[in-house]
Amino acid sequence: MSMVNDLVTAVVDALKAAPAVSTRVERVRLRALPASAGTAVVVRPLGSDVQDAELLTGHPYVWTTSLAVECYARAPQGTAPDVAVDALLDAVYARLLQDPTLGGAATVLQPQGISYDFDVDGENVVCATLHINARQMTVGSSL
Repeated sequence: MSMVNDLVTAVVDALKAAPAVSTRVERVRLRALPASAGTAVVVRPLGSDVQDAELLTGHPYVWTTSLAVECYARAPQGTAPDVAVDALLDAVYARLLQDPTLGGAATVLQPQGISYDFDVDGENVVCATLHINARQMTVGSSL
């Protein structure tokens, strides 16, 4: 597996660990939130950039891998959308920062910000996206 796959798997596993932050924790979801679901979390890799590389074979390469952790919540009648997603966003952030190395999949997680998308599917669903960078190291010709 590649370092990005390992990282996404580690994030998904951390969010699914009991008690899971949501009943729906997925990677790269391409469909709208089902009407029966109140919340969902989707982990998407965005890209990786080399930050520091030694030119000699066998020396470590330091990478920054960007992830989007999308937190979806259906806003019940009378609840502001930003309030509806707040508890899920808090749970995701707290879970990921409990172990900012994700058991060794990263050297450190670095939160970068949060963005919001309101009524993403015309069904009163809000998405708060936690943007995270993960520092990772590879050695030689392996990813």
